[in-house]
Amino acid sequence: MKRARRQQGRPAFDLIEEAVHLLRTAPPAALAVYYVGAVPFVLGFLFFWADMSRSPFAYQHLSNASFGIAVLFFWMKFWQAIFARRLRAQIAAENIPPMNLRDATKICFAQSILQPLGLFLIPLSLLPLLPFAWVYAFFQNATVLGGGGGDGLSKFLNKSWRQAALWPVQNNITLAIMLGFGFYVFLNWTTVCLVLPGLFKMLFGIESAFSKSPSALLNSTFFAAMLGLTFLCVDPILKTIFVLRCFYGESLQSGEDLKAELKPFAISQKIAAAILISLAIFLASPARGDNPKSTATPSAGQKISPAVLDKAINQTIHETKYVWRMPRENIAGPDSQEGIFGEFFDAIGETLRQWARDVSHWLEELLRKLFPRPSVISTSTDSSGYGWIESVEILLYGLLAVTAAALAIFLYRVWRDRGKSSAAVPAEAILSTPDISDENIGADQLPEDGWAQLARELLERGEFRLAMRAFYLASLSHLAARNLISIARFKSNRDYERELRRRAHAFPHLLSIFGDNISILERIWYGMHEVNRDLVNQFSANVEKIKAGG
Repeated sequence: MKRARRQQGRPAFDLIEEAVHLLRTAPPAALAVYYVGAVPFVLGFLFFWADMSRSPFAYQHLSNASFGIAVLFFWMKFWQAIFARRLRAQIAAENIPPMNLRDATKICFAQSILQPLGLFLIPLSLLPLLPFAWVYAFFQNATVLGGGGGDGLSKFLNKSWRQAALWPVQNNITLAIMLGFGFYVFLNWTTVCLVLPGLFKMLFGIESAFSKSPSALLNSTFFAAMLGLTFLCVDPILKTIFVLRCFYGESLQSGEDLKAELKPFAISQKIAAAILISLAIFLASPARGDNPKSTATPSAGQKISPAVLDKAINQTIHETKYVWRMPRENIAGPDSQEGIFGEFFDAIGETLRQWARDVSHWLEELLRKLFPRPSVISTSTDSSGYGWIESVEILLYGLLAVTAAALAIFLYRVWRDRGKSSAAVPAEAILSTPDISDENIGADQLPEDGWAQLARELLERGEFRLAMRAFYLASLSHLAARNLISIARFKSNRDYERELRRRAHAFPHLLSIFGDNISILERIWYGMHEVNRDLVNQFSANVEKIKAGG
């Protein structure tokens, strides 16, 4: 069964799964080798595409740019061949073959001769009369096989074509699956890049032409960038798949796959020799007794007294390894009629008493350190120098007792009041006056009446410019309350005007009044026009008309 599977090739899904696993377990240096060649080519190609599509001077440097793209293409193919060599060595459980100048030259020569033809033959193979899967596999095999090892160019081409013609069903199914996978990767990248401008606007307030109109992204350069990102994601898996195909195809003659499976079980000669030497030393070592403390074994003719024998037996059976064989002795304890529960509570009481004694000793030690007693000078028991120290000790004990009592009362009150809920006190929000000169102030920070009152106060103080902005914010708050607009920090004045145009169809004169106020405000707030009381009064009159519904 296994031999038939080797002859017919692995199923396509198994091959793809093995390729993904191989790519995941590959060292980071292998992927770094691939992207060292692929990323410069993709970036150079995107620059070439954008420059040739939009630059008016593209024709003047077309030849230089084309030559640069060709060099980057050969650079990518060279590093892809190195990437395939590393993966092949990993599959075969071998060391990575060293790269010298001769091998590098051979790889560059083979890739530069063959790979440019793929730019024309692969698109032509999409025609119904030409086999796309065979042609595509041939050029992928040419990359995987590199420079053909020690063979000439003709043998290298024959080997690439022979591997492309091997297992055609597996090849076609694999390419169909990877084509569908690449299509979904392309859709994912396109969706992410189309959503990013809106996310930046939503999260960071960054306004751009792409957030205003996402359709502005839909140009040829954008789709070329998405294809480049898809290529960087899918092509390493494709290269790994064809590395596996070439490896298993060549193993039909060389049996290299069987050798790779047996290598983990092989033991090197040095390890085997070390094991044999260790085993010989272990077997040749003299046997030792189990007990190093035991005395020398007596000779056959020597007599042993019964006392010595009994002592040796008793000593032996009481060793730790023989204790488990002895019957458990019943140790007599004090007679007690209290039972198990009584003994348990007695043990708890004794523990508490011991804790109390420990605390008492600790307090005595603390007092002795705080108030050291003087040495006794006279033998008289009625010493007048020690009475004040006893008074201080009594006072300290009294303070400790008072503290303990106060703590107990506090805990009792907390326990007594734990179920009582405090009466709810109605709280009124205190509205702070915002800084009207701040550009980040939104109309939703004060109600409509608050903005109107602030505007009148600023108008009385002669701050006409700030009063006009306060009246404008009052009009925004009014329109938001009527659901004609929705207030957001990232919206501009013209955004509100467009939103009002969409929603205020029932108020035909409202849009013109609001537009006049925006024009007046932008000339005053962002321009250098002077403002006076009459202009502010005119602005506030328009605000009143907006409140009245036009």
